[in-house]
Amino acid sequence: MMKRICTLFLTLLLLVSLTACGSKEDKQPDTVDPPASDSANDAAPPADDKTDAPSTPSGPAPTPKADSKYVLTYQGCELPMNTDFAPLLAYLGEPASYFEAESCAFEGLDKTYTYDAVEIITYPDGDLDRISYVRILNDAVSTPEGITVGSTAEEVAAAYGEGSGNQYDYEDGDCLLSFILKDGKVVSVEYTALNDMLG
Repeated sequence: MMKRICTLFLTLLLLVSLTACGSKEDKQPDTVDPPASDSANDAAPPADDKTDAPSTPSGPAPTPKADSKYVLTYQGCELPMNTDFAPLLAYLGEPASYFEAESCAFEGLDKTYTYDAVEIITYPDGDLDRISYVRILNDAVSTPEGITVGSTAEEVAAAYGEGSGNQYDYEDGDCLLSFILKDGKVVSVEYTALNDMLG
């Protein structure tokens, strides 16, 4: 009799643990909805109104101060390094995807906003999220000097000066502009922030 009670008890425990495990599979902890903007001019659609179509910015684009001649413009909006991203996010609208994680270097969250043609990463600075990195994802967007994914090493050199190897780097002010090359063609265009906080 005692053996049956023990068997029944173990069976119930197993069922409870399987039910608990099953409910965890529905959760996706790695992705979260982007933070809501406080701006009255927020062009982002509601969080559950996600579509594959790119968001269309409205109103005048913000004009943040740039401390480098290397600044990418996306959807008519300049994206200087170390700039507060909040007004730019309000203008650009909801990204195609969003990811956040505890910052290794700062107190707060590093945030990644991925749009159709660019990826933007921010770092926390008190109450602000400042741009630390922008990457061009495809040939739908080019640098102001006309270089994009698929451009040749010769075109990069003509626009920015000679480089060597598989990565051409150009530094000005608080920005490092890098072109990653493979077989003589650009596969990635990256703007990286330079400042004392980032090292």
